[in-house]
Amino acid sequence: MDKPVDELLRQQYLVPRRSVAKLRQLSRQHKVSVTEIVRRAIEAYDPLSGDRASQEAAALELLAEVHGQLRKSMRRIDSEMAALQSRQRALDDGSVRDQARQQTEGWLRRNPQALDAFAELFAGRPAEAAGAAGVAGGNGARVRALRR
Repeated sequence: MDKPVDELLRQQYLVPRRSVAKLRQLSRQHKVSVTEIVRRAIEAYDPLSGDRASQEAAALELLAEVHGQLRKSMRRIDSEMAALQSRQRALDDGSVRDQARQQTEGWLRRNPQALDAFAELFAGRPAEAAGAAGVAGGNGARVRALRR
């Protein structure tokens, strides 16, 4: 008992028999008076602690959700990075350029009328004049080959 006697008040409270039995058991277990057990219980009682516990549980649940979403995003980023690296390797080794060239040449073979427009665009003069002058500054042989 830490308090001077003049600070203590005598109070009477009605409690169930089982609570009195539990107080006596705790008193024997901890080797302190029943009154001291009651004082400690009053000091330890915090009616808001239940709210705090539920808030902490909600915060942990939210944190777990954020963590899960973050891991999902990181997996998606890793996957996109792997795809970008694969694409970069393809660009570096020239296979993408070769594929684009083949697709463009195939399209031009299927659309020969576009060659005249391209020749005019790149040469800066009408298609007939470009054809006579060696189409697009020296690319005439290539354009003629595509027309075949």
